[in-house]
Amino acid sequence: MGDTRRYAERMGLIDMQPRRDLASTGYALVNPGSEYLVLQPDGDRFTVDLPAGTYQVEWFDVTTRETTSSDALNVEQEGAVEFSSPFPPGPAVIYISRT
Repeated sequence: MGDTRRYAERMGLIDMQPRRDLASTGYALVNPGSEYLVLQPDGDRFTVDLPAGTYQVEWFDVTTRETTSSDALNVEQEGAVEFSSPFPPGPAVIYISRT
């Protein structure tokens, strides 16, 4: 619960909505164009539909509770962006926020 709370405190949770259509996993809380929190329950590759822009990307390993940040993500054109967890196969969360 503490990990969930930390994300809730960082995000604009009041503006987030569940959106099954924006992530291929079907598990996303989204403030379109601003913030995306997506669960990948099994560690496979997945996509998230993002508008053009620059985003900060943070990964969270649900099993080990490890967090890691990625380089800035530049999306040139709106559409599906493919992601793959940097952790071993298993559940992971990606937090994507516009910079």
